[in-house]
Amino acid sequence: MSNKCIERPELKAPVLNLIGKVSKSHTKGAFTMPLTDVFVAFGLTLDEGEWNKLRARGDVSFAPQDEAAGHFSNEGERQEIETGEGLTLVVPSELAGEYTTASDALTLAFAEGRALRGCKRVFVLICEDVVKVEASEHRLLIDLPGDKYDLCFEF
Repeated sequence: MSNKCIERPELKAPVLNLIGKVSKSHTKGAFTMPLTDVFVAFGLTLDEGEWNKLRARGDVSFAPQDEAAGHFSNEGERQEIETGEGLTLVVPSELAGEYTTASDALTLAFAEGRALRGCKRVFVLICEDVVKVEASEHRLLIDLPGDKYDLCFEF
């Protein structure tokens, strides 16, 4: 990651909330949570219509596979979510991957072809799949292929 992290102290509470929910639920077996709960931790500005698109996708299912890891998935109609930051997020019909959890960290690693996709217009539309999202008590990293487009937020 070559990009400097941006200070976003307002993300600390939603990120810690997501980490806590997944960590505690993981110990009890398979669980679900609304896709919107995951997106709140990303700190994106969405208008009500965009939140409604995410709500229509329903829940993300988490299936623990061992003490600290498992599989996550969400299926529904492909969605294009417009953000107030000028990004378009594409949620594929099947969003899936592996997760790793701890009391103070969470990683969502997306499966190839089942990843959240971020698009930004810079003369032309540039789209990249999100490789993984790493959340800790100190920062949120949204990892894209290479280092050029990674997003890092510290709190």
